Amino acid sequence: MSYQERDLMIRGATLHLYEMGDAGPLLILAHGFTDHGLCWLRLAQELVPRARVVMYDARGHGRSDSPPTAFTREELAKDLVALVDALGGEPPVIMGHSLGADTAAWAAALAPERFLAVILEDPPWNAALYARHDAERRARADRERAQVESNRERSVGELEAFIRQHSPNWHEIEWRTWAEAKALMAPEAAEIIASPRAPWETLVPRITCPVLLLTGDNDLGALTTPEAAAEVVRIGRRVQHVHIAAAGHSLRRDQFEPVLRAVQQFLGDHGS
Repeated sequence: MSYQERDLMIRGATLHLYEMGDAGPLLILAHGFTDHGLCWLRLAQELVPRARVVMYDARGHGRSDSPPTAFTREELAKDLVALVDALGGEPPVIMGHSLGADTAAWAAALAPERFLAVILEDPPWNAALYARHDAERRARADRERAQVESNRERSVGELEAFIRQHSPNWHEIEWRTWAEAKALMAPEAAEIIASPRAPWETLVPRITCPVLLLTGDNDLGALTTPEAAAEVVRIGRRVQHVHIAAAGHSLRRDQFEPVLRAVQQFLGDHGS
């Protein structure tokens, strides 16, 4: 299934969009750190019959700009709110993975009236990862930048061969889009990791629309802990939690069908 591409000027940066479908509610997909919009392609193809899908490259990722303004989590959230405004129409559903889930939650907390529903795929809501000290974040950002620069020195073919070996059960679409995203990412976007987080405990109660939280198994690499998931359900207003068994951090790549069913059910209940 084909998609259309275009650029939109959002808050002084050009964001690259991939759009599929022309009917149904708007579904915006926010990728994780070092991914890009087309990393959602397999899921988008399945959701198009019931939604108009927009996948976008976050600042410094894919084919979007690396603007001179700050690379922070807050800027990513404000970009998403501005993107929703630029697309117009009825409030959309937003689905985010990892950093994109953090972005989606922050955006929905900033502007709750602009969102119809939110789907969070394994947000990094884990005390061990949620470094609140500048020095910890700085050290991790430096490590991430070194990895980004190393990836950019390799060809897409080399990167794809690596992920095929590392994640042999992924669909071939996932191998290719993962590799292409790593080759395109701007090293300066690693500064996002050094930026402060808004504690999710303060964001979740401010989200007024329905929320679907998807989590996996921590021993396979999933980030959201059972304790955090239980707290999200407790403090959130309208939160549904679905655990995807035998999935690590990339839930939809590891266990595509269960994730698809959960998302389709949620969209059927809240997507229009």
